This record gives sequence, structure tokens and C-alpha cells, in this order.
Amino acid sequence: MSRLPSSDQPAESTAGQFDPAQYQMSDSVGYLMQRAKNMLAHGVEQEVNNLDITQAQASCLMMLATGRASTVTDLGRELNTDMGSVTRLLSRMEKRGLIERRRRDADRRVVDLSVTPQGQELVERLPTIFCKVLAHHFRGFSEGEIQLLRSMLRRIIDNNSG
Repeated sequence: MSRLPSSDQPAESTAGQFDPAQYQMSDSVGYLMQRAKNMLAHGVEQEVNNLDITQAQASCLMMLATGRASTVTDLGRELNTDMGSVTRLLSRMEKRGLIERRRRDADRRVVDLSVTPQGQELVERLPTIFCKVLAHHFRGFSEGEIQLLRSMLRRIIDNNSG
């Protein structure tokens, strides 16, 4: 079921910005956001390689450590990834001793996740890595521009929340 408005037309305030007759992928906001996300992920991937983890594992560790996710389902939703991929990712992390999985007694379908002490050692190093990558990719941006971008991204998220 689509969460978009039932009309085939964009909202009035954005109608001129998103005209299919004028669509050019290279100028599409969605395409540009995805390219930027991919570049940031690649930058993190290069940096965390020294820790012998992947960008996806680093993201999972941070989401778990900060409470952004606590179950397999939470991680799948946050990563926008199918449960099979999340399960394989978590199996590799568990094998390395970075996380623990526990089924809930009350509902065996729910798998709770936690970061192990070994995983926590990596978590403590990740903010420095993430900030290094962000600083590189946002060089030349003013503090105001970064705040504006953050605000606009939050508005996009809020427009599509629940």
C-alpha cells in the first residue's frame, strides 16, 4: 500500500519542482541524495576497513549502542534491508563476538540484540571515524549550510513518518 497522496499530482507547493516532463535523473533530488549517501558510505567503508569491519557492521553497532535499534526487525527497518540480509550480517557480527542475539521468552519471534564488550570497543572509535568522513565530504560548507541541510532532511523524514 502506497503512503503517497492518492492524487497522481505532486502537492501544490512542489508541483513545479517535480514535473515528469522536465525530469532529468542527474538533477533529481532523490538521485543526488542517493549518490551523496553512497559516497558517505564508501568513505566510512574505507575508514572502518582498518578495524576489520564493514560500513554496514559499523552502522549496526552504532544503532544498537545508541538505542536507535534493539531488534532484528528494527535494524531491517533502519537499514531498509530485507530480513535475510540483516540476519546474515548479524551472523557475521555474532561470530566475531561484536553482538549477542537473544530470543524473547514472551515472544520467540522477536530477537533482541546487544553490543558485546568487544563490540563496544569498536563503537567508541566510530564517532571519530564518522566525523572524519563527514568533515571530508562537507569541506567548504558553512555551519549554517550544514544546519539547513540537516533541517531539510529532517523535514523529508517527518513528511514520510507514520
